[in-house]
Amino acid sequence: MTARRFASWTILLFLNLIIGFLYMQPNRIRTLINSPFNDTEVFTYNSMIASPIDKLENYTNETLTKSSTDSYTPEIALSSVSFNFTLNPRDLCSPKTLKNKGKISLLILVCTAVPNNKQRQTIRETWGSPAASTNNTGYARLAFLVGSTSNAILQQQLEQESSQYSDIIQQNFVDSYQNLTLKSIMLLKWVSEFCPDVQFVMKTDDDMYVNIQNLMYSLKRFPIKSNVIYGVLFKKAKPDRNPRAKWYVPKNQFDGDVFPDYLSGTGYVMSRDVVPKLLEASATLPFLVMEDVFITGLCASQCHVKRYNIRGFAYWRRPPTGCSFKDAITGHHVTIKDMIKIWKELQKRPLICRPPKKKA
Repeated sequence: MTARRFASWTILLFLNLIIGFLYMQPNRIRTLINSPFNDTEVFTYNSMIASPIDKLENYTNETLTKSSTDSYTPEIALSSVSFNFTLNPRDLCSPKTLKNKGKISLLILVCTAVPNNKQRQTIRETWGSPAASTNNTGYARLAFLVGSTSNAILQQQLEQESSQYSDIIQQNFVDSYQNLTLKSIMLLKWVSEFCPDVQFVMKTDDDMYVNIQNLMYSLKRFPIKSNVIYGVLFKKAKPDRNPRAKWYVPKNQFDGDVFPDYLSGTGYVMSRDVVPKLLEASATLPFLVMEDVFITGLCASQCHVKRYNIRGFAYWRRPPTGCSFKDAITGHHVTIKDMIKIWKELQKRPLICRPPKKKA
């Protein structure tokens, strides 16, 4: 091949690359804008309020939409954000249904997504059944927190589910991954307005298993029953400043080098008296997409709420067996199949568990 021919081939290849880039780049840009998943994972105010999630049919609360195209997240004062309850079981916390006078011991609020009806039903039939099986009339109550959807069929199904079980709480913000903080604030607002007579409130997710009996037994034993949050406590965690990281935290949201102590958002329990304190604090702080850091870290620190690490809570996956949850309170990454298996095994009498093998 002569030098002239080689040069000609090189020029043609270069021109083809340029033409291909110009042809594909607009499609790539449109993909980043329109797709519910992209690889920037930087959250903006616009994407927080409106995000296309309804193409997803089945996902957990932790795998909701992550979408944004901006390179930074503006500072947001949540006091300017207000939403209405579109589904509201106002009588969920009514003490009139209790056989004896007193307060409801425990309200469990499960963050879930609109399409996850199978997860909700499995929870009602397994670990949530101590509350659900009594139609939420006992000392433990159960409800599910969801945002809004533009899918009319999903909304109709959700309304039918709400009519049947009276345990769905919905607000009109888009149900998306970056709105988990809004969902936690929704929890605080609903409890403040509609659930005055309860001792403890638990926030958890729909891929968790909660041993309600163990939890209530532990709460009775804890000496501190006010101004407190219990769960898995993280200390001296540092914000991730990598813009491509899953938990990227820009300095305009949090400019410190170390987060205040906070509890894993997979499952924590707060005394009822801290709810209005946290709600008030949330209105004074800039938005942070990490809801557990925001609520149990920043807000709790601002209003001087005590936080404790409790053995039995877990943000990790336990083996899906009854023996693993016999003495536990929570476990994470639990599938529908896992929930059923764990629940059935825990009902065995007696439940025989072999002690763990000692390491040599």
